[in-house]
Amino acid sequence: MIESLLTLVLALFVGGLAVLAQVARKSRQAAITLAVVLLAASLVVLLLGTFVGLGLLAQVSGGGSFTGGERAAYSVALVVVVFSGLLGIAICVPLFRRILGQNLRREFWGDPVIAFSLWVGLLVLVNNVVSFLIFTVESDISSLFSGVEISPVTVLSSQLPFVIIAAMGVGVFIRRNLRETLERLGYKRINIKQFGIVLGFIVVALGASFGTDSLFRVLQPDLYQRVGEISDNLFNPTGLTLGSAVLLALLVGIGAGLGEETLFRGALQPVFGIVVTSLLFASMHIQYGPSLLLVYILVLSVGLGLIRKHINTTASFLAHAGYNAATVMIGYFFS
Repeated sequence: MIESLLTLVLALFVGGLAVLAQVARKSRQAAITLAVVLLAASLVVLLLGTFVGLGLLAQVSGGGSFTGGERAAYSVALVVVVFSGLLGIAICVPLFRRILGQNLRREFWGDPVIAFSLWVGLLVLVNNVVSFLIFTVESDISSLFSGVEISPVTVLSSQLPFVIIAAMGVGVFIRRNLRETLERLGYKRINIKQFGIVLGFIVVALGASFGTDSLFRVLQPDLYQRVGEISDNLFNPTGLTLGSAVLLALLVGIGAGLGEETLFRGALQPVFGIVVTSLLFASMHIQYGPSLLLVYILVLSVGLGLIRKHINTTASFLAHAGYNAATVMIGYFFS
């Protein structure tokens, strides 16, 4: 419960900064505030990452029970965190130049909303990369993931922040009313033909999932077992009644589909494109580790991105939700 509240508070904080970024497009004072906050946060990441990383390196360089792989992982993590701090500072430079009235070759980089989006995306990506590195050297990866049973509360606390950040990020009630916000996020009606495309995508995605899973089991048997244990702890429908399994499928499908599609395909993709958005989306799924499944998630994200581009977010949401729900139900009937 405490983790859920902290997640919601963090989402509101990030959403508040997103609103500040929208206001900063017209307010110099808001732009100064945003630039200072992002710069200060970047410096904190740089300094803390450097000190903590150097401490870890000093510890592992002393030998002990650390393996060569662990030393390499910690070293790369240090480089990633330090580089992200420097890159965060670099993102702030065009903002300050715009505030000072200097001309920019491309106004894109000096846009407060773009700068904020880049900064948050960088922070999320770095967090996921570091977690991924820990995954590769952690002997008991089950400790990295909560074994809490999926419930409406856990789904709401994990996905609602995505919706909040997406809505605030595109300026709901600041630059756009509710209808304009939904249009900007890509939520529009779809016709029968488009719905048929969604169903076709789900069928193809499920087939590709089975094929990838089979290759994963053969080519990476040890990792396959470890990843399977995590998936079972998170949302294994085995042992549920049919009604409970259907509710779980709807919960996982609609909850994850709505949150992730609203943020990634709805808010971010029109700005950063399909490839960058898909890389960020795939990085959120570190529970699959350095496996073929992670590559499949990247390909699946590109497919959802194409649906968003050529149809709309409503279609990509239905495809995502339908795929997730079908996966849970297949797991229920075929274990």
